[in-house]
Amino acid sequence: MSEGPGRMRPGRGRAAAPPMGGAFWRFWSVEVATETGIGLAVIALQTMVVLDLGGGATEVGWLSSARWLPYVVLGLLVGALVEGMRRRTVMIVSDLVRAAVLGGLAIVWLAGGGALWVLLLAVVLLGTASLVNDAASQAFVPRLVDRDRLLPAHQRLDAGSNAAQSAGPAASGAVIAWLGAPFSLLLAAGAHLVSAIVLWTLPTDHRSPRRSGGVGRSIVRGLRFVHRHPRLGPFARWTHVWFLCNGAAMTLLVPLVLLELDAGPAGLGLALGVLGGATLVGTALAGVVAARIGSVRTIVLEHASMPIAWGIVALAGFLELPTGGGLVLVLAGLALAGVVMGMSNPSEMALRQRATPDGMQARMNATMRTVNRAMIVVSAPLAGLLGDAIGLGPALAIVCVGFALGAVGLALSPLVRDRRARER
Repeated sequence: MSEGPGRMRPGRGRAAAPPMGGAFWRFWSVEVATETGIGLAVIALQTMVVLDLGGGATEVGWLSSARWLPYVVLGLLVGALVEGMRRRTVMIVSDLVRAAVLGGLAIVWLAGGGALWVLLLAVVLLGTASLVNDAASQAFVPRLVDRDRLLPAHQRLDAGSNAAQSAGPAASGAVIAWLGAPFSLLLAAGAHLVSAIVLWTLPTDHRSPRRSGGVGRSIVRGLRFVHRHPRLGPFARWTHVWFLCNGAAMTLLVPLVLLELDAGPAGLGLALGVLGGATLVGTALAGVVAARIGSVRTIVLEHASMPIAWGIVALAGFLELPTGGGLVLVLAGLALAGVVMGMSNPSEMALRQRATPDGMQARMNATMRTVNRAMIVVSAPLAGLLGDAIGLGPALAIVCVGFALGAVGLALSPLVRDRRARER
């Protein structure tokens, strides 16, 4: 049995951590390609709703809700089913489906068949394929690296993903301004094709042992495992609140930038690009921060910073500023949000996966993801309706109060009092 990272070797002191390996870095490139495709698609879809179809905050909310609806309806079932499948094969098929849907939507739009129902149907299909892909990809990481290396592995994965999330929206804004939104969708389809090709070069992974008791019992076991776990339970509950607020905030951001600040697709691409770039900076700091204050305190710091960050964004909806001044405020708030999210996410993923055995990984991820996305499905359309009713600035202020309440709840939870969790 080989020694894992950090174990002591007789007479040689502490062992040096082994390299991640070629398979991990190919998987890393897959995640970069996937996130690039998502970044290219998101700006295009939002632009289609607001500028091509004349929608507002309410329609953007429905778009966001449609994207995450499959996670709510099918999330637990998919997590249980993927558990017994080859995860590499699942990722390849889901990437090919996403490429086909994005390419098909672009062709329909170019042919003049654009309508809100067409867009929402395509987004539901994309969300379903992404759900399947997420269930497999998140559970694939612990098979590529030792558990002691999960935090640095996720730090590297997040760094690549955040770089792509920064470049994708910026590139999409430029492509839309030059050629139109359908061409950005075609580029996104190409990115998913690249992802599928690289996945094909990875070694075929093994199937998990067959479940006893059927799919229904497997789902129930996943729910019980997460919500009864002494560390995962409180973490999950306050993370659900975070997603409720973040889904609302991201919904309100789109009409704030496109309509109220009149910054256009380029401005929205810049805003999301800054968010992605700042998240990349935070990811680079994640290991240092977690080593200094601990993973749990890093997560609490992120939750406590979010109401401040989105409060800065909300000011752009209240203040009468010179041209460009409101966008500067939005960029400043998103930069702060991105940095703290980047610092926190590797600690969050490491906390989740360290506490979970391999046979429960897909179900744990599906359980967390299903409820988190349910929060977005609920909050996104409600935030859109609220923004159209009382104004984008006041609606964002209400969201900031929700972020603050969630931060206080997490800080007072048993997770923070768990000394073992705090020190990891």
